[in-house]
Amino acid sequence: MSYSVKAEIIRFIRKAIQSINKLTADTLVREAAINPFLVKALGIRDFGSLARFYVYQRVGRSLVTSFGTTIEKVIRALAGGRKAGWWDVVANIRGTTYYMSVKSGPRDMDKDQVQHFASRAKDLLRREPGALPVIAMGYGKEPMGPISPTLRDEGLDPEKHTLTGKGLYEAITGQRESYKRLLELMSDVAEDVLGGTRIIELIEDRVEEIAEEFRRRYRTVDDLLLDTF
Repeated sequence: MSYSVKAEIIRFIRKAIQSINKLTADTLVREAAINPFLVKALGIRDFGSLARFYVYQRVGRSLVTSFGTTIEKVIRALAGGRKAGWWDVVANIRGTTYYMSVKSGPRDMDKDQVQHFASRAKDLLRREPGALPVIAMGYGKEPMGPISPTLRDEGLDPEKHTLTGKGLYEAITGQRESYKRLLELMSDVAEDVLGGTRIIELIEDRVEEIAEEFRRRYRTVDDLLLDTF
C-alpha cells in the first residue's frame, strides 16, 4: 500500500479525535442539535441518556461523512488516478480508462443519484466510447437498493458499470487480496495513532463530560429542553 493511502487514514483518525474532543454541551444546545420533541417522544429523562444519544448521533454522522471523503481519496491513490470534474477518480488501469463515481458502500445512492450517474456515463461514452464509467463502492458484496434496477432502466449493464467491495480493489490494483491488506493497514494505522486508546473510549469520555456539563447548567432535562426554544 502506498504512503499516500496511509497518510489519508492517519488524517482521518486525527480528524476524528479532534471532532470528538471539541464537542461540548454548549455546542449541542447552541447549534440546535437537540430536538426537544424527539427527546420527549423517546422518553429520555436523564442527562446521561440525553448526552449519550446526541453525542453518538453527532459523532457518528460526522465520522461517516468524513470517512466517505477518505475512502474516495484511498481509492484514488490505489488506482493511481486523479479527480476530474464531476468524476471522483479517473485512472488508466491496464489499458482502460476508468471514470469512477465513488460511494462508501452499496446502498449509498437513491434513484435520482443513479439516474444522474447514468446521464453522465452516457454523455462520457458518446465522447469517449472506450472509457468505462463505473459506480465504485468501497465495501459490500453487490449493489443494493435502486442501483442495479435503475442502471438497467437507463440502458446500462450493472455488471459492467459497478464495482463493489473486493471486486473493486482487485480491479484497481490487480491483486486478489488487496482488500484484506487495506483492512490490515487501517487496523495498524489506528493502533499507531491511538496507542492503547480506542475511539469508542474517547466517545464515552465525551458523553460523561457533556452529561456533567448539562447537570451544572440545568436543574432538570425539561429545563434544558425549554432552553432550546
